[in-house]
Amino acid sequence: MPFQPVRLLAVAVAAATLALAGCSADAAPSTDETAGAADDGAFPVTLTDALGEATIDSKPERIVTIGWAAQDVVAALGTTPVATTDFTWGSVDKYLPWFQERVEELGGELPEIVRTTDAEEIDFDQVLSLEPDLILAPHSGITENEYKRLSDIAPTVAYAEAPWTSDWQELTRTIGKALGQVDDAEALIEATNAEITAQADAHPEFAGVPFTYGWYLSDGATAVDLYVPQDPRVQLMEQLGFVSSPQVVALGKVTEGFFGSVSLEELSSVESQFHLGWVNEPGDVARTVENPIVAAWGPIKNGSYYFMEDQSMAWASSQPSVLSIPWSLDTIVPEIAAHLHVTDS
Repeated sequence: MPFQPVRLLAVAVAAATLALAGCSADAAPSTDETAGAADDGAFPVTLTDALGEATIDSKPERIVTIGWAAQDVVAALGTTPVATTDFTWGSVDKYLPWFQERVEELGGELPEIVRTTDAEEIDFDQVLSLEPDLILAPHSGITENEYKRLSDIAPTVAYAEAPWTSDWQELTRTIGKALGQVDDAEALIEATNAEITAQADAHPEFAGVPFTYGWYLSDGATAVDLYVPQDPRVQLMEQLGFVSSPQVVALGKVTEGFFGSVSLEELSSVESQFHLGWVNEPGDVARTVENPIVAAWGPIKNGSYYFMEDQSMAWASSQPSVLSIPWSLDTIVPEIAAHLHVTDS
């Protein structure tokens, strides 16, 4: 589905004319000069997060993003990052489609991919060579040691409380503040929320339906992994009207991460009238729903489930942002509606 950035930019920058410029790792990134302009008096600004604080003295021009979704917000606000995380998975090749389309709209070149070493650590030498003036990792799993090493290179913004738990609105506000574009960030949030609300209003059957969200059952698995309410993908479903299963809410209170495991023996006790999931390939769906215990579980037994086989859609759901949400809602929501079968039993 093609992304239509005008819907968001019309709110964020009314009647703006885009100024296009080139971008490479050896030059300043391309910027939509209207959407990318900093608010008056925005700098210096200090942001505090779970790992420390970052003081940004002036408008960042060379931004490196690590983790998920930050690259979307930076691009939505009018700047192309000089480097970002690799999103290669299944049918996705390095860059997520809505991000790639936005970079093309800005007239820039796609950013470098942040490399990792054989030890699966960030390639700090590469990041240093990019000469960033800001490193954004607000929805990531960077460690305290990685944070310190990145902060030695440039001001670095990590997650507010815990790894991988920054919701899309918090993420947008944080990056908007870091880029000196608080008003633009709020406008993007308002426009995106309007789209979500419109979808929820069009589907009143979603309201109050207890749901679960997880991934497929791997070979030999003895437990089902479910995302907990502090995870952004669950929060987006709740914005559409669904409510988290009470057992998953309880699971979220005893885990520090973004998911928890429910043993197959206890799966029947998880109340759910709709199950959403993602898979790597069609065979994953069959292996999951044909497992005798999973097959007897309420939402699967009633045919009230939907597994996303399209990796782009799975990514859009997994890292909701001001770019991915409008890009994907018109596709994901009708699928959810078509597969939702609520029964009294």
